[in-house]
Amino acid sequence: MMKKIKSFFTLLLFLFANCLFAQPGALDSDWDADGKITTDFNTTYDFLYSLAVQSDGKVIAAGYLNAATSDFAVARYNTDGTLDNTFSVDGKVTTAIGTDDDQAFSVALQDDGKIVLCGASFNSSDYDFAVVRYNADGTLDNTFDSNGSTTTAIGTGNDIAQSLAIQPDGKIVAAGFSMSTSGWDFAVVRYNSDGSLDTDFSTDGKVTTAIGTTDDRGYAVAIQPDGKIVVAGLSYNGSDMDFALVRYNSDGTLDINFGTNGKVTTAIGTGEDVALSMALQSDGKIVLAGYSYNGSTPDIALARYNSDGTLDTGFSSDGKVTTDIASEEDRAYSVKIQADNKILVGGLTSISSNYDFALVRYNSDGTLDTDFSSDGKVTTAIGPSLDYAYAMTIQPNGRILLGGISTNGSNYDFAITRYLSGLNIGVVEFSKSEKNILVYPNPIQQNSVLEYTLDKNENISIRMVDMQGKTVKTFIDNEKQNAGDHKQNIFIPQEIPAGSYFIVISSESGQEKIKIIK
Repeated sequence: MMKKIKSFFTLLLFLFANCLFAQPGALDSDWDADGKITTDFNTTYDFLYSLAVQSDGKVIAAGYLNAATSDFAVARYNTDGTLDNTFSVDGKVTTAIGTDDDQAFSVALQDDGKIVLCGASFNSSDYDFAVVRYNADGTLDNTFDSNGSTTTAIGTGNDIAQSLAIQPDGKIVAAGFSMSTSGWDFAVVRYNSDGSLDTDFSTDGKVTTAIGTTDDRGYAVAIQPDGKIVVAGLSYNGSDMDFALVRYNSDGTLDINFGTNGKVTTAIGTGEDVALSMALQSDGKIVLAGYSYNGSTPDIALARYNSDGTLDTGFSSDGKVTTDIASEEDRAYSVKIQADNKILVGGLTSISSNYDFALVRYNSDGTLDTDFSSDGKVTTAIGPSLDYAYAMTIQPNGRILLGGISTNGSNYDFAITRYLSGLNIGVVEFSKSEKNILVYPNPIQQNSVLEYTLDKNENISIRMVDMQGKTVKTFIDNEKQNAGDHKQNIFIPQEIPAGSYFIVISSESGQEKIKIIK
């Protein structure tokens, strides 16, 4: 049916050979030779709090630098870990929003390549939500609130944005917490793509939610395929903190079909339980990660919920898992779901008063994945004493990035490590010995490109099928096409859940397929 595209795929298989033969969890020597990089913005403190990967594999790291005052800080890296000098002139950008402290905690990428950060900006009396948008070259996007940045006061005190998500329609959702008269409340703000407040969300673009009677803080936000907004964090129960989860309808009202009137709290251990990160599975289940005290030191803690907010008893036996790495302090700050549905958690562990990056992988049932390292756990020292991992992301080829800070003498620098996952993402699955179809980007976006070559004129069909072979989208149905090279734009509807699929091209001559990740 199709010509053999030998040179490209022979190279592709060669590039993946190292990944296939190294143990999952090993540091990736293609990332700055030893799997570790550090980046200094100035001579004082640089804090990395969030990571994202572009469709071309380049890595965005975001946070802030702290000199006389704090400024937003962004760096972009090539796929080998070198700074990308097409981003600004040296791969690094800093942005002052106000005249005092500006701190960024989260980054998200738009489909058009623009980069969005959120955090907080001091307005001379307290902090406000702050959002900044950059063009792909690192310059401020002046179509976003005229100068590339916007600030939003929610309550009468401090308002801190901790997490960011981009809706399919381009609207921007920032979540965190806002000071009220009784303490902190969950806070969510939605912006139009031009930076203005979206008055279709609540009536003024802003929503606050009290869960308990005092402190409730949101640290993570995600957008479900149905447009509902989920925010995770903590709630004070009168004696200590519990995991907290709130779901909103797309108009900002609480979803009464989730938990109790849109709210869920979960005690993990006997002391303080804090959720700092969230990931949505392709089946609609929600995974939270953070830490839990059960005694004098914290352990990594996870909880998984069904789509209605109940704990998933298929995860461990009660929906909750805790993991001790060392005998001292273990905390999770980020959670991601791999293409094979295994769960990755990134954070830190303390060993003899030193702190190291920590990475843990779980099977989908909550058990530790012993194929990852030898016990499911990896720790990495970067500097001489203090290394804290606050962020994690997965590259299109399945490699795992942890980001945070590392001490450099008396200062902190951005630090990023990269690990092998054992996944063979991007290599096509099919019955013959050579690859004949190309889809990019992969993982796919809503608008992707399919390339293939036909040996002869024939009628073909192109479908997207799930792992059970069920058709979820038909792109071409029995259409006559001529021999030669073809390039087909394919649109992937947002409502198709995230997960693994195949693009299948079939004709009377047979069929070829390529595995894709959404």
